[in-house]
Amino acid sequence: MIKKRCQICGKEFVPDKYHPYQKVCSNPSCQHQRQLLNQKRWREKNPDYFKYKEKKTAWERQRAQYLKMWREAHKEYFKEYRKKKSFKEKQKLGASS
Repeated sequence: MIKKRCQICGKEFVPDKYHPYQKVCSNPSCQHQRQLLNQKRWREKNPDYFKYKEKKTAWERQRAQYLKMWREAHKEYFKEYRKKKSFKEKQKLGASS
């Protein structure tokens, strides 16, 4: 069996037979460290991702009052929607039994 050295703790380990390119041992603390490093690398490669997400949430905050007013004005729409949804769920339950 081929042994490899863990990139986190430095101990030797035998890689999983289904993942021969495994670079980190199965020790939970090493796996946690690997996940943190992967997240850090991903954030470095995708710096704009969170900027767009922040813009979207800012837009949603600005539109909150508009959405609230729209929901108030269209209460009947939601009543119909919920009625149809519950009817479909009852049909599914009846068909599956």
